[in-house]
Amino acid sequence: MSALAPGTVFDVPVSLALCVVAVLVAMLLLVAAVAWAVLRRVDRIDLPVALLGLAHVISALCGLLPWGKPTPPPALPQPRGGEPDTEPPTVPTVLVVRGETAGGGPLAQREES
Repeated sequence: MSALAPGTVFDVPVSLALCVVAVLVAMLLLVAAVAWAVLRRVDRIDLPVALLGLAHVISALCGLLPWGKPTPPPALPQPRGGEPDTEPPTVPTVLVVRGETAGGGPLAQREES
């Protein structure tokens, strides 16, 4: 067995370990700041959707970690009630095109003569 060198932590140089810790702390502070800003401004009724959005942000940030794998975000919650809201059927649109101008300009006057 070899003894750890004075300038290493878990066989990693101290400077590299400090950089890793600084990056992890910065990412945690970023997540905390975003969560605080979002949750401070969201209405109580919109809280589930806001928390789901924060889950998406945290999942995306996990992709920045060397060992992290971003997971597919969960689906949006379905509205409570029996049937989801559906739009009424569309009514077909009929468009009539004529060979005259809308204001009865010079083209319409020539055809009348």
